[in-house]
Amino acid sequence: MSDENENKVDVRGLQPPAPNLQLKDAIDRLPVGSVIEVTGDKSASRSLQRFIRTRGHETLSFKEEGDSFVMVIKKITGPGEVPLDCIIIKD
Repeated sequence: MSDENENKVDVRGLQPPAPNLQLKDAIDRLPVGSVIEVTGDKSASRSLQRFIRTRGHETLSFKEEGDSFVMVIKKITGPGEVPLDCIIIKD
C-alpha cells in the first residue's frame, strides 16, 4: 500500500464490538501477507487478540504503552477462509 496510514487502525475510545468490527474492515481491505498496526485501549486487547487468533491471523508484536497498547498483525487468511486449526474432521 502506498499510504502508510492505510496499514494503521486506532480503536481507542471505542466500545465493544466496535474495535473488532473496525479491525475486521481494515484487514479485509488488505492482501494476504500484509501487516497492520492496531492501537487500542487495554480493555479491548484481549477481545482483539482472540478475534485475530480465531480468524487465523498472526500477532507479530504486542506492546503496552500506559493505558493503551500497540499490536502488529500479519494477515494470514483471506475473507471467508477458515484457518486450518479451526477445522474439525469427523470420521
